[in-house]
Amino acid sequence: MTNNKICVFDFETDGSDPTECSPVQLSSVIVDPIKLEIVKDSEFNIYLKPEKLCKAKAVSINNHPYMDSDILEWHGKVKGVDKAEILESWLTYPDAKHSWKQFMEYLESYHLFRSGGKKTKFSAPIASGYNIISFDMKIVDRFAKKYGGYDKKEKGNSIFHPRDKIDIMSLVYIWFRYIPEIKSISLDNIRNYLGIDATNAHDAVKDVTDCAEILIRFLKLHKNFVSKIKFKDSFK
Repeated sequence: MTNNKICVFDFETDGSDPTECSPVQLSSVIVDPIKLEIVKDSEFNIYLKPEKLCKAKAVSINNHPYMDSDILEWHGKVKGVDKAEILESWLTYPDAKHSWKQFMEYLESYHLFRSGGKKTKFSAPIASGYNIISFDMKIVDRFAKKYGGYDKKEKGNSIFHPRDKIDIMSLVYIWFRYIPEIKSISLDNIRNYLGIDATNAHDAVKDVTDCAEILIRFLKLHKNFVSKIKFKDSFK
C-alpha cells in the first residue's frame, strides 16, 4: 500500500465538456495519508487564460468567443459580478502553459521520497477530488500532453500516481446511496447535507478545501472501522 501524499484539486472552467473546455482556475491542497490532515501551507491556486481568448484577435463584451453560451453569466452569478467583469478578469490571466508549469512544480515538491529514492511517477501524489474521474482527470491528461508531464507509455499524465485515484463522489455514492433523504450527490447537495458553509462555493479554493475535509472524514471512518470488520476468509 502506498503512503504517497494525496492532492485534492479542482478546475473551474469555461465549459462543461472536459474534452474541449479550458480551465480558468486550478486550486489544490495536500492531504497527509498518515496524519489524516491537510498539510500546512500546501494550498495552491492559479488562474489560466482560456484558449479561446488567447486565439481571439479583439475581445469586448459584445464581441467575444462566449457569445453562444451563458458561461460568463454563470461565473458572474457565482462571484456576484456581471459578465463584463468576468471577461475582463479572464483577459488578465497568465497563459495556460505558464500556469500549468507552476502546478507541475508544485506537485513535484510533494513526491514521496524513501531513503535513496528518486522522483518517479510512482512517487508522485495521488490525485483526488470531486468527480475527477469523468471530468478533471480528462483535462489533466489533455494539458499534460500539450504542456508537459505526459507519459507516452501509460498514455496519460505522469504528474500524478499512475494507478491510484480517489474520487470523492464515488465515496459519497457508496456511503450515502441508501439514505432516502439524499436525492442528489452533487457537491452542493452533499455540502448542504453535511452542514458545510456554502459561502464562496464554486470557487476552486473553497471547493478543494471542503473536499479535502470530506475526504479526511471518510479516511478516518475507514481507519476506525477496518479493525472491527472481518475481511479475511469472509468468503469461506
